[in-house]
Amino acid sequence: MTRPPTNPDVDDIADRAKHADAAGTQLLAEVSFRLAELAGTGALDPDESMCLQSVLQAIGQELYYGTLCAVRDGGTPDHTWSETDNTYSDGRQVITRTTTESESVDASWPHNRFLLGTLATDEFPLSAICYIAPIKDPTDDRAPRQCDADRLAHLRGR
Repeated sequence: MTRPPTNPDVDDIADRAKHADAAGTQLLAEVSFRLAELAGTGALDPDESMCLQSVLQAIGQELYYGTLCAVRDGGTPDHTWSETDNTYSDGRQVITRTTTESESVDASWPHNRFLLGTLATDEFPLSAICYIAPIKDPTDDRAPRQCDADRLAHLRGR
């Protein structure tokens, strides 16, 4: 049996893994916030919301291990992981965060008691607008992921 061709460009592989982790983590955060909102408004049982959020947390861990951990050099010092994981091979940041309001918006969100704090919700908090930079690849026609400011404003207001 012939092995399928693989990408020989390790920087491209790492950049794609970093982008996939960021985009997937952002989606997990969005779903977590929505589940908390549904529980907080009585549209979903709070225990079911927490159960589903714990499943999302497990998905997030698998995503992390299958992307960032898979491409990170084993010799990378632990204290530099956040910076190296958020930097493409050309030096650009993968995720750029702009705080739009005081971080107290996160603490005062009325549905917080229904939110299971996870890496995803910490990486993409309600108090920030996050932009995921595209991979520099002329053949990649995917639009960059960006939090929908109107949707976030809707969540903040509830």
